[in-house]
Amino acid sequence: MSGLSHLTSLSHYGCCGTKRGVYGYIYMSREFTISVPREQSDIKLHQYQKYVKLIQDNGEDIDENFLRLKVLEIFCGLTMKEAYDLPVNELDFIVAHILTLLNNRAKLERTFTMTDPKGNTVKFGFIPNLDEMTLGEFVDAEKYLTSWEDMHKALSVLYRPVTAGKGDFYLIEGYQGSHKYSDVMKDAPVTVALGAMVFFYSLGMELLKTTMRSLEEELQNEDLSQEKNPLDENGDGINRYMHLLQETQQSLTKLHNSIFINV
Repeated sequence: MSGLSHLTSLSHYGCCGTKRGVYGYIYMSREFTISVPREQSDIKLHQYQKYVKLIQDNGEDIDENFLRLKVLEIFCGLTMKEAYDLPVNELDFIVAHILTLLNNRAKLERTFTMTDPKGNTVKFGFIPNLDEMTLGEFVDAEKYLTSWEDMHKALSVLYRPVTAGKGDFYLIEGYQGSHKYSDVMKDAPVTVALGAMVFFYSLGMELLKTTMRSLEEELQNEDLSQEKNPLDENGDGINRYMHLLQETQQSLTKLHNSIFINV
Protein backbone atom coordinates (compact mmCIF):
# COMPACT_ATOMS: atom_id res chain seq x y z
CA MET A 1 0.00 0.00 0.00
CA SER A 2 1.33 3.38 -0.95
CA GLY A 3 2.52 5.77 1.76
CA LEU A 4 0.87 8.60 -0.16
CA SER A 5 -1.87 9.77 2.15
CA HIS A 6 -2.72 13.22 0.82
CA LEU A 7 -2.72 14.94 -2.55
CA THR A 8 -4.18 18.36 -3.25
CA SER A 9 -4.15 20.41 -6.43
CA LEU A 10 -3.83 24.16 -6.08
CA SER A 11 -2.66 26.87 -8.45
CA HIS A 12 -0.91 30.19 -8.54
CA TYR A 13 0.04 32.72 -11.18
CA GLY A 14 3.67 33.02 -12.15
CA CYS A 15 5.59 36.11 -13.21
CA CYS A 16 4.37 35.75 -16.80
CA GLY A 17 0.69 35.37 -15.93
CA THR A 18 0.86 31.62 -16.47
CA LYS A 19 -0.74 29.00 -14.30
CA ARG A 20 1.05 26.09 -12.67
CA GLY A 21 -0.30 23.18 -10.70
CA VAL A 22 0.96 23.02 -7.14
CA TYR A 23 0.69 19.56 -5.62
CA GLY A 24 0.95 19.09 -1.87
CA TYR A 25 2.22 15.75 -0.57
CA ILE A 26 2.42 14.12 2.84
CA TYR A 27 4.57 11.05 2.39
CA MET A 28 6.04 9.00 5.22
CA SER A 29 5.14 11.80 7.69
CA ARG A 30 6.94 14.36 5.56
CA GLU A 31 5.10 17.21 3.84
CA PHE A 32 6.32 19.06 0.76
CA THR A 33 4.94 20.75 -2.37
CA ILE A 34 5.77 20.45 -6.05
CA SER A 35 5.09 23.16 -8.64
CA VAL A 36 4.29 21.45 -11.95
CA PRO A 37 3.72 23.25 -15.28
CA ARG A 38 0.18 22.60 -16.50
CA GLU A 39 0.72 23.83 -20.05
CA GLN A 40 3.68 24.30 -22.36
CA SER A 41 3.41 28.06 -21.88
CA ASP A 42 4.11 27.56 -18.15
CA ILE A 43 7.64 26.46 -19.02
CA LYS A 44 10.19 29.25 -19.14
CA LEU A 45 12.79 29.56 -21.85
CA HIS A 46 15.74 29.24 -19.46
CA GLN A 47 14.32 25.93 -18.20
CA TYR A 48 14.01 24.60 -21.72
CA GLN A 49 17.55 25.75 -22.49
CA LYS A 50 18.82 23.72 -19.52
CA TYR A 51 16.87 20.70 -20.77
CA VAL A 52 18.28 21.03 -24.29
CA LYS A 53 21.81 21.30 -22.93
CA LEU A 54 21.19 18.19 -20.82
CA ILE A 55 20.15 16.20 -23.90
CA GLN A 56 22.96 17.56 -26.06
CA ASP A 57 25.62 16.88 -23.43
CA ASN A 58 24.48 13.32 -22.75
CA GLY A 59 23.23 12.21 -26.16
CA GLU A 60 20.64 9.56 -26.94
CA ASP A 61 22.19 7.08 -24.48
CA ILE A 62 21.26 9.20 -21.45
CA ASP A 63 20.30 7.10 -18.42
CA GLU A 64 16.51 7.04 -18.06
CA ASN A 65 16.48 7.41 -14.27
CA PHE A 66 18.96 10.28 -14.45
CA LEU A 67 16.77 11.99 -17.05
CA ARG A 68 13.65 11.67 -14.89
CA LEU A 69 15.41 13.20 -11.90
CA LYS A 70 16.81 16.06 -13.98
CA VAL A 71 13.38 16.77 -15.50
CA LEU A 72 11.96 17.19 -12.00
CA GLU A 73 14.89 19.39 -11.02
CA ILE A 74 14.70 21.64 -14.10
CA PHE A 75 10.93 22.04 -14.46
CA CYS A 76 9.67 21.54 -10.90
CA GLY A 77 12.55 22.86 -8.81
CA LEU A 78 13.08 19.60 -6.93
CA THR A 79 16.52 18.56 -5.78
CA MET A 80 17.54 15.00 -6.49
CA LYS A 81 17.26 14.22 -2.77
CA GLU A 82 13.66 15.50 -2.72
CA ALA A 83 12.84 13.56 -5.88
CA TYR A 84 14.04 10.35 -4.24
CA ASP A 85 11.32 10.81 -1.59
CA LEU A 86 8.54 10.86 -4.21
CA PRO A 87 6.38 7.76 -4.71
CA VAL A 88 7.43 6.13 -8.00
CA ASN A 89 3.94 6.27 -9.53
CA GLU A 90 3.67 10.01 -8.85
CA LEU A 91 7.17 10.64 -10.18
CA ASP A 92 6.39 8.75 -13.39
CA PHE A 93 3.12 10.63 -13.86
CA ILE A 94 4.71 14.07 -13.46
CA VAL A 95 7.68 13.28 -15.72
CA ALA A 96 5.44 11.82 -18.43
CA HIS A 97 3.22 14.91 -18.23
CA ILE A 98 6.17 17.28 -18.63
CA LEU A 99 7.68 15.32 -21.54
CA THR A 100 4.28 15.44 -23.26
CA LEU A 101 4.24 19.23 -22.86
CA LEU A 102 7.73 19.45 -24.37
CA ASN A 103 6.54 17.63 -27.49
CA ASN A 104 3.58 19.94 -28.14
CA ARG A 105 3.79 22.04 -31.31
CA ALA A 106 3.72 25.81 -30.92
CA LYS A 107 2.50 28.59 -33.18
CA LEU A 108 3.89 32.08 -33.62
CA GLU A 109 2.76 34.40 -30.85
CA ARG A 110 2.51 37.94 -32.14
CA THR A 111 2.36 39.40 -28.64
CA PHE A 112 2.81 38.20 -25.08
CA THR A 113 3.07 39.85 -21.68
CA MET A 114 5.55 39.54 -18.84
CA THR A 115 5.36 40.88 -15.30
CA ASP A 116 8.48 41.93 -13.42
CA PRO A 117 9.04 41.37 -9.67
CA LYS A 118 7.70 44.88 -8.98
CA GLY A 119 4.37 44.03 -10.58
CA ASN A 120 4.86 46.04 -13.77
CA THR A 121 3.37 44.30 -16.80
CA VAL A 122 5.01 44.81 -20.19
CA LYS A 123 3.53 43.72 -23.52
CA PHE A 124 6.08 42.50 -26.07
CA GLY A 125 5.34 42.39 -29.78
CA PHE A 126 6.87 40.49 -32.69
CA ILE A 127 8.48 42.66 -35.41
CA PRO A 128 5.34 43.92 -37.21
CA ASN A 129 6.80 43.91 -40.73
CA LEU A 130 9.75 41.63 -41.50
CA ASP A 131 10.26 43.39 -44.84
CA GLU A 132 11.28 46.47 -42.87
CA MET A 133 13.82 44.74 -40.63
CA THR A 134 17.01 46.70 -40.21
CA LEU A 135 20.33 45.13 -41.17
CA GLY A 136 21.26 44.94 -37.50
CA GLU A 137 18.06 43.06 -36.65
CA PHE A 138 18.50 40.66 -39.55
CA VAL A 139 22.15 39.86 -38.82
CA ASP A 140 21.52 39.27 -35.10
CA ALA A 141 18.37 37.21 -35.62
CA GLU A 142 20.09 34.98 -38.17
CA LYS A 143 23.06 34.52 -35.82
CA TYR A 144 21.05 33.55 -32.74
CA LEU A 145 18.02 31.66 -34.09
CA THR A 146 19.77 28.35 -34.74
CA SER A 147 21.21 27.98 -31.23
CA TRP A 148 19.12 27.20 -28.16
CA GLU A 149 21.93 28.52 -26.03
CA ASP A 150 21.39 31.97 -27.60
CA MET A 151 17.62 31.79 -28.00
CA HIS A 152 16.99 34.48 -25.37
CA LYS A 153 19.13 36.80 -27.51
CA ALA A 154 17.10 35.89 -30.61
CA LEU A 155 13.86 36.73 -28.81
CA SER A 156 15.29 40.08 -27.72
CA VAL A 157 15.76 40.85 -31.43
CA LEU A 158 12.36 39.61 -32.59
CA TYR A 159 10.25 40.88 -29.67
CA ARG A 160 10.31 44.29 -28.06
CA PRO A 161 7.89 46.34 -25.92
CA VAL A 162 4.77 47.52 -27.72
CA THR A 163 4.72 51.33 -27.78
CA ALA A 164 1.38 51.95 -29.55
CA GLY A 165 -1.49 50.20 -31.28
CA LYS A 166 -4.10 47.58 -30.54
CA GLY A 167 -4.55 43.91 -31.40
CA ASP A 168 -2.47 42.84 -34.41
CA PHE A 169 -1.79 46.45 -35.38
CA TYR A 170 0.96 47.85 -33.21
CA LEU A 171 4.38 49.49 -33.09
CA ILE A 172 7.33 48.29 -31.07
CA GLU A 173 10.35 49.93 -29.51
CA GLY A 174 13.28 50.57 -31.85
CA TYR A 175 16.11 48.04 -31.89
CA GLN A 176 19.00 48.94 -29.58
CA GLY A 177 20.89 45.65 -29.63
CA SER A 178 20.13 42.16 -28.37
CA HIS A 179 21.66 42.87 -24.96
CA LYS A 180 18.82 45.15 -23.81
CA TYR A 181 16.17 42.47 -23.24
CA SER A 182 18.14 39.22 -23.54
CA ASP A 183 18.13 38.53 -19.77
CA VAL A 184 14.43 39.36 -19.56
CA MET A 185 13.67 36.90 -22.36
CA LYS A 186 15.13 34.03 -20.34
CA ASP A 187 11.86 34.11 -18.38
CA ALA A 188 9.65 34.24 -21.50
CA PRO A 189 7.31 31.28 -22.12
CA VAL A 190 9.09 28.66 -24.21
CA THR A 191 6.08 28.68 -26.55
CA VAL A 192 7.23 32.09 -27.77
CA ALA A 193 10.63 30.72 -28.78
CA LEU A 194 9.24 27.52 -30.29
CA GLY A 195 6.61 29.42 -32.26
CA ALA A 196 9.22 31.84 -33.65
CA MET A 197 11.46 28.97 -34.76
CA VAL A 198 8.59 27.15 -36.46
CA PHE A 199 7.59 30.38 -38.19
CA PHE A 200 11.06 31.04 -39.59
CA TYR A 201 11.53 27.42 -40.59
CA SER A 202 8.24 27.45 -42.49
CA LEU A 203 9.05 30.81 -44.07
CA GLY A 204 12.50 29.63 -45.14
CA MET A 205 11.18 26.39 -46.64
CA GLU A 206 8.50 28.25 -48.59
CA LEU A 207 11.03 30.69 -50.02
CA LEU A 208 13.34 27.80 -50.89
CA LYS A 209 10.57 25.92 -52.72
CA THR A 210 9.60 29.06 -54.65
CA THR A 211 13.22 29.65 -55.68
CA MET A 212 13.67 26.03 -56.74
CA ARG A 213 10.50 26.09 -58.86
CA SER A 214 11.57 29.32 -60.52
CA LEU A 215 15.00 27.91 -61.29
CA GLU A 216 13.56 24.70 -62.73
CA GLU A 217 11.25 26.68 -65.01
CA GLU A 218 14.19 28.78 -66.18
CA LEU A 219 16.22 25.67 -66.97
CA GLN A 220 13.34 24.17 -68.93
CA ASN A 221 12.85 27.30 -71.00
CA GLU A 222 16.47 27.76 -72.01
CA ASP A 223 18.78 25.70 -74.14
CA LEU A 224 21.84 25.77 -71.89
CA SER A 225 23.99 24.00 -74.46
CA GLN A 226 23.68 26.91 -76.90
CA GLU A 227 23.01 29.96 -74.76
CA LYS A 228 24.95 31.56 -71.96
CA ASN A 229 23.87 30.78 -68.46
CA PRO A 230 22.02 33.87 -67.21
CA LEU A 231 23.50 33.37 -63.76
CA ASP A 232 27.12 32.99 -64.84
CA GLU A 233 28.87 33.64 -68.12
CA ASN A 234 31.24 30.73 -67.48
CA GLY A 235 28.37 28.25 -67.57
CA ASP A 236 28.77 26.91 -64.04
CA GLY A 237 26.58 29.45 -62.27
CA ILE A 238 23.60 27.11 -62.17
CA ASN A 239 25.63 24.40 -60.48
CA ARG A 240 26.97 26.81 -57.89
CA TYR A 241 23.50 28.20 -57.28
CA MET A 242 22.02 24.73 -56.90
CA HIS A 243 24.75 23.91 -54.39
CA LEU A 244 23.88 27.07 -52.45
CA LEU A 245 20.22 26.06 -52.37
CA GLN A 246 21.15 22.61 -51.12
CA GLU A 247 23.19 24.16 -48.32
CA THR A 248 20.25 26.38 -47.47
CA GLN A 249 17.97 23.36 -47.29
CA GLN A 250 20.42 21.57 -45.01
CA SER A 251 20.52 24.60 -42.72
CA LEU A 252 16.73 24.69 -42.59
CA THR A 253 16.62 20.98 -41.83
CA LYS A 254 19.07 21.54 -38.99
CA LEU A 255 16.84 24.31 -37.67
CA HIS A 256 13.79 22.05 -37.91
CA ASN A 257 15.52 19.25 -36.00
CA SER A 258 16.59 21.64 -33.25
CA ILE A 259 13.12 23.06 -32.67
CA PHE A 260 11.67 20.13 -30.75
CA ILE A 261 14.54 18.28 -29.13
CA ASN A 262 13.60 15.29 -27.02
CA VAL A 263 14.50 11.71 -26.28
